[in-house]
Amino acid sequence: MRQYEFFERPGLEEALGEARAREARRLVDRAVRSSASGIVITDARRPGNPIVYVNPAFEFTTGYGAAEALGRNCRFLQADDRDQPALGELRAAIREGRECRVVLRNYKKDGTLFYNELSVSPVRDEGGRIVNFVGVQDDVTGRKRVEEELAKSEERLRLATEATGLGTWDYDLVAGDLRWDERCKAIFGLPPDEDVDYDAFLAMLHPEDRERVDRVVGEALDPEGGGAFETQYRTVLPDGTERWGLARGRTVFREGRAVRFVGTVLDITERKRAEAERERLLAREQTAREEAEATRKRLALQARAGTVLSASLDYEATLARVARLTIPEFADFCMVDVLGEDGSLRQLAYAHADPAEEGVLGELARYREHDAEGLEDARRVSASVLRSGEAVLLFEAEMLTGAFRNEEHRALVRRLHPRSCICAPLVARGRTLGTITFARNKPGSRYDPEDLSLAESLTARCASAIDNARLYAYQTRVARALQGSLLPSYLPEVPGFEVGLHYLPAGEANIGGDFYDLFEAGERSEGRPGPDGERPPSSWGVAVGDVSGKGPDAAAVLALARYTIRAAAMHRTRPASILADLNEAMLRHGREREARKFCTVAYARVEPDGRGARVSVSRGGHPAPMLLRADGAVRPVGYAGRAMGVFADPRLTEQEARLEPGDALVLFTDGVTEARAPDGTFFGEERFADLLRSSAGLDATALTAHLGDAVCGFQNYDLNDDVAILVLRAV
Repeated sequence: MRQYEFFERPGLEEALGEARAREARRLVDRAVRSSASGIVITDARRPGNPIVYVNPAFEFTTGYGAAEALGRNCRFLQADDRDQPALGELRAAIREGRECRVVLRNYKKDGTLFYNELSVSPVRDEGGRIVNFVGVQDDVTGRKRVEEELAKSEERLRLATEATGLGTWDYDLVAGDLRWDERCKAIFGLPPDEDVDYDAFLAMLHPEDRERVDRVVGEALDPEGGGAFETQYRTVLPDGTERWGLARGRTVFREGRAVRFVGTVLDITERKRAEAERERLLAREQTAREEAEATRKRLALQARAGTVLSASLDYEATLARVARLTIPEFADFCMVDVLGEDGSLRQLAYAHADPAEEGVLGELARYREHDAEGLEDARRVSASVLRSGEAVLLFEAEMLTGAFRNEEHRALVRRLHPRSCICAPLVARGRTLGTITFARNKPGSRYDPEDLSLAESLTARCASAIDNARLYAYQTRVARALQGSLLPSYLPEVPGFEVGLHYLPAGEANIGGDFYDLFEAGERSEGRPGPDGERPPSSWGVAVGDVSGKGPDAAAVLALARYTIRAAAMHRTRPASILADLNEAMLRHGREREARKFCTVAYARVEPDGRGARVSVSRGGHPAPMLLRADGAVRPVGYAGRAMGVFADPRLTEQEARLEPGDALVLFTDGVTEARAPDGTFFGEERFADLLRSSAGLDATALTAHLGDAVCGFQNYDLNDDVAILVLRAV
C-alpha cells in the first residue's frame, strides 16, 4: 500500500487532471510525512479497528515498518503491558466516538520501552457516521525522564534539608556584620575564609536580579511587612558560571526596629535546568501537536470535499455547496463567481461563517458583476485571475486599496474586514468557468503558500463538480424537451368518460422508458351507418408501455412503439393484431440496427355505447390493467403475452370486459408495482389492489393523483423507475 493511498479518491485523475492530482497527493503526502509526530489512521468500519495508514515518524519512533503495522490493532504496541489505566480511558473514547489524549507505555520493535502521548480524534462522513480514527503520537520519554530527574532532585533537596545541607547566613543589622557558613560561601563560589558584606552579596548576583533582590530584602526589613523573606536569584561565579539559589529568611525586630536578618540558601541550579528542559520539551510538543492538528484539518477538508461535491448534480445546489464547503475551517467567507455565456462574470453563490454577515455578501454581489468589457480592467482581481489562470494571494492592504465603484462599495468591503484572501480560477476540461475567492477576517489570520496550494487543489475539485452539474443541467433540458416531443402533449376528451393521468420520470437527464397514449381509433367494430347515414360511435385506443433502457436508442424505440400502435389502429380493430404489427416492426428495427431493444405494452380498445363501454385488452409482457368496479371490486384484465421485439410469436391474446357507469380501467407500468421502499420492500400487486379498493368512487383525476402520491411516497420520492398511471372512468 502506498503511503498516500488512504487519501486518494476514485476518479481523481479524471476530475483534476493528472498533474493537479499528483500535486494534491504530493502536498498531502509531504504534510503528513514531514510531521514530527507519528500519525496513525484506523478504519472504524472494519472489525478490530485496524490500522490503514502510518507515516514515517511512526515507523521511526516504533521501529515497525508500515507493512508490519497495517491491518493490526494499535494494541500490539503495548505488548503484554496491558495493566494501564489510560487504556480504559482510550477504549471508552473510541467506543463513544470522542476525542481523547492519554500517555501510554509502548514498546518498540526491539522491545525498548517508550512513553507515547497519544491524541485520538474521530473522522465522520457527511451522515455523521465515524469512518476513521486519526491518532497523533509523540514520544515523551525524554519529558518523562526529565520529570523523574526533577523528582529525584526534589527528593535530594528534601534530604539535604533534613540533613541541614543548606547554606546559612546571619546578618547583624546593628553592627553591620554579615556572616555566611562554608556551604553558603560554596554556593557563591567563595573559599571558606572569604569575608563578605551586603554590597559584595549584591555584586555577585546576576545584573538582572540585583535590583529585584535588593527590593525584596528591603521589604523583609520593613517592620510593616512582617519580616518574611523568600526569593530566587542567579549568582555569577568568578569563572562566569551562573547558578541558581533559593533563599528563605526572617527578620528579627526589636522595639519596631530590624536588628537581625537570618536565613538559608539552597543551590537549585539542577532543578532550574530540569525545569527549563521540561519547558523546552513541552514547547516542542505543543508545536508538534499544532502541526499535526493543522495537517489533520487539511486532510479532513480534502476528504470532506469529495463527499460534499458528489452529493448532487443540481447546478444551483452544487454552487451553494462549493461556497459552503470551506466555511469555517479554511475561510471565514467565500464567494463563487461564474462566467456566463455572454462573457460576463456574476457572483452566483456565497457563504459566511457568521449568518448575520451573509447579507453583506449579497449586497456586494452587484458591485462584483462585470460584463465582458469590464473584465478587461486590470485592477480587478477576478479579471486578472481569469486572464492568467493562476491563483493569487492578497493581504489586507492590497484588498482595501483595490478598484471600488463608489464609497458604498468600499464601505461594504471594509465591513467584511478582509485580512487575507485567495482568489483561484475554476478550470475544468481546459475551460475557465469562473473564480472562487476565499477570505479570512480574524485578527492575525493570514493565508500562506501552503494554504494557496490547498486552495488550488480544492478549487480544481470544485470546478469539476460545477462542470458536471452544468453538463447534467444541459442534458436534463435536452432530455425534457425530447421526452416532451415523444409523449402526447395532451389527452383527448372521451365522451362518457373521465380521463386521468399521472406520469413521473425517474431520471431528469434520461429519455425513453415509460410511454402512454390515448387516441380515437375509428368506428366501433360492429358499427353500421344509420338510416340517415349518421356516423357510428367511435372507439378509442389506449396504450401504456415500458421500453427497455434509457437514452437515444430507447427514445427511438419509444417513438416507434407509440406511432406504430397508432398506425396499426387505423386499419385494424383487434388489440392482438395491433400488437402483432408492433412486434414485427420492432423485430425489423432490431435487425436493421443490430441492436435489439424490446418493450412491454398493454393495449385496450374501448367502445363506448352511452351506457358504459365494451373493452378488449391485449398484453405484450406488460402488467395487466386493473378493472375497478364502482363497488370497490378489483380484477385484472388481459392474458399475459410476451414482450415486443424479442420473439417471432409473442403469443398475443385478448380478453374482453364491460365498463359500467362508475367503473374505471386503470393501466400502469411496472414502476408502480416494483416501487421499492428504502428498506427494500416492493410495493407489489396486492398492495396496489388494496389501494384501488380503498379508492372506489374517486373521479379519474383524483384517482390518478391518489395512486401516484401513494406510490411515490412509498419510496420517499426517490424513484428507481418511471411511474405512469392512466385511468378511464365511465360516468
